Amino acid sequence: MLFRPLALALLCSTSINSKAINTLAGPYRIVVERFYMCQPDNRVPPWSWYVRASHFNPQTPKELQRVTGNFCTTTALDDSLWGRANMGVRSNNQWKENAFVGYFKNSACRHLRENIPGFFNAAFKQSTQTKGVCSIKPGVYEVNDYPIDWTFPKIPIMPYAHYRFNVTFGKDENLYGCFVVENRVIPKLE
Repeated sequence: MLFRPLALALLCSTSINSKAINTLAGPYRIVVERFYMCQPDNRVPPWSWYVRASHFNPQTPKELQRVTGNFCTTTALDDSLWGRANMGVRSNNQWKENAFVGYFKNSACRHLRENIPGFFNAAFKQSTQTKGVCSIKPGVYEVNDYPIDWTFPKIPIMPYAHYRFNVTFGKDENLYGCFVVENRVIPKLE
C-alpha cells in the first residue's frame, strides 16, 4: 500500500531535469549492423557487393559510421530498371516481413539517388552526376573507410526498431541485384 504513493510521486515528478525520449517513433538515426546479398536461385547476380560498416559507438552518437568494401557489376544501373524495397521488422524473436514496401517502376537509379543520397554518393560519386540522368556504368566501385550519413530525406519519421532492409532491382523478369542491410532505427539526438 505504501508503494503506490511512492511510485506515483516518482512518476509524476517535475523535478527531473532531462528530455523525454519517445519510444515509438520520431526523428531517427540509422545504425547499420551488417550487409549481405540474397541470391534466390543460388547464382551470383550481375550486381554484387562485399561491404562492411564500422561499429556504432553509443558514447559518440553523432559520429558517422564508416563503410569499406566494393560493388561489382556487369550491367548498368539506370532508370530503365525497376526496383523494390521491402523492410521487415524484428518482433518476438522473428522477422515480420513487409512492414514497409516500396515499388519503383522504371526509376531504380533515380530513387536510389533521391532516397539514400549518403550511400549513393559514397558508392558511386566518381561515376555519376548528382543532377540530370541517373546512370551507373558496369565496373568495380570501391569504398575505403568512407563516412556515410544514413539519412532518408523523404522519410522524416520512423518507428524505432530493428529492421531488415531488402532491395531488389532488375529489368523485365531478370533480377540484377538483391541486397540486404540489417539495421536499427534509434532516436536521433540533437
